[in-house]
Amino acid sequence: MDTRKIALSPELSSISFLTPEQLTPPAGLPTGVDVLDRFLLWKGLPLGELSLFHGLPGTGASSVWLRCVQNVHQQKKWAAWINSDAQLLPSHLNQHQIDLKKLLVVQEPSAKEKLFWILQELISSSLFEVIGCQLSEMALKNHQLQKLKRLCRAFQVSLVFITRKALPTINPLFALAIQFKRDFIRVERALHRPTPFSFSGELIHAHALPQFPKPSRKLLG
Repeated sequence: MDTRKIALSPELSSISFLTPEQLTPPAGLPTGVDVLDRFLLWKGLPLGELSLFHGLPGTGASSVWLRCVQNVHQQKKWAAWINSDAQLLPSHLNQHQIDLKKLLVVQEPSAKEKLFWILQELISSSLFEVIGCQLSEMALKNHQLQKLKRLCRAFQVSLVFITRKALPTINPLFALAIQFKRDFIRVERALHRPTPFSFSGELIHAHALPQFPKPSRKLLG
C-alpha cells in the first residue's frame, strides 16, 4: 500500500477537518427503551423534528412518550400534552415520576383550525422540550405540518403526534414514525437508519400506562 501523504490543494490546506471522534449525532430525548434508543441516531426522540406514533390504545404509544417526559422532567424541563378522547390518570403519572407541575395538559379543540394555532403557540413559547399531541385522526394539512416542522427546528422542540389510525403512507415530513401493536413495535421510518426495524412489544407493554376513555355525557346526565 502506498503510504505517501496526499498533497492538499491550497484551497483545502486552510480547512480544519474533523476526526470521526469529533462528530456527534443530532440531539434527541431518550425514551428509556434501550433497544429503541440504541437503534435511533438521536438516541431517543429527535429534537427539532416531527414524530408519528400510531397504534390502538394499550399498545404502548403514549407510554413511550411518557417515558421520554420522565427523562425531561429529571432535567427540570417542561412538557405539554394535547388530549383527545382518552385521558391519563394523575396516579399513574405519579407512579412514573411525572412532575405534574411541569406538564401542561390541553384539551383538543373541537374546531380543527384551532389545533394548528395551539401547536404553534406551544412550540414558539420556548417553554417545552417535548410536546405530545394525541389525535382521533390526523387532520392537519401538509403546509401546516411544514410550518410546524420549521418552528420545531427553530425552537428545538420534539413534537410527537399519537393517533389510533394507521396512515396508508408515511409523510416524509416525519423524521420518525413508529407503529405500535400488541406483539411487536415497528419503526417504519427513522432518518439515517435502515427501516423497518421491529422489536418485541413486551419491552413496552410491561410498563404501559393505562388509559381510560372520558365518561360519556349521557352517563354523566
